[in-house]
Amino acid sequence: MFCSNCGKQIKDDDNFCRYCGNDLREKNQNVESYIEEAVEEQINETPEKIIVELKKKDSVYEGEELVLYEIQKHWMSLFWPVFLTPIFLVYFWIYFLNSHSFFSWLVVISFLALIIYPIARYKSDSIVITTKAAHIKIGILKPSEIEIPLEKLNIIDVSQSSLGRYFDYGTATFCMNSEKYDYPYIKYPEDLQFIIDQPQKFIQETLQT
Repeated sequence: MFCSNCGKQIKDDDNFCRYCGNDLREKNQNVESYIEEAVEEQINETPEKIIVELKKKDSVYEGEELVLYEIQKHWMSLFWPVFLTPIFLVYFWIYFLNSHSFFSWLVVISFLALIIYPIARYKSDSIVITTKAAHIKIGILKPSEIEIPLEKLNIIDVSQSSLGRYFDYGTATFCMNSEKYDYPYIKYPEDLQFIIDQPQKFIQETLQT
């Protein structure tokens, strides 16, 4: 820092200026008291700022649309690709490379379809819950994109098979424009069921969290 009397540079912890002898203790005390007051003011204002932010978040349902939750797919959706890939590799190296018949090509194409299709669906399908609606995307080449308002989420039915209850995955089924849609292999189906049953409570808890 610099001396307020002569303007020469001095150390921050000096009580007197080594050049002109100016008393710096009063200035240091003023700086310390200023810092303490600023910190205390910030601490006192923090709860009010938090309350204001929470009020903004509570009113966001009526304004900007925010992403609250994204439904994930269970690993069981990739069961067939994982199971069939080693079988395909064995068939390809042992049989297909030695025989290029029409039947061998048909088998290879079938294997690839059974392996690639579930992986592509795993990457493309999505269910995103926002403060206003559920945005659903199903399909690959020409995916169906559906938007269901939160107040109409009860058209979605969540079900689980015996195997699904054991591995904790389910299927979401709903009808839109006279068409039936199935969204299989949902991870944590109880979360989606909670959103369907109590959308307003879900929004409040998510925003507060």
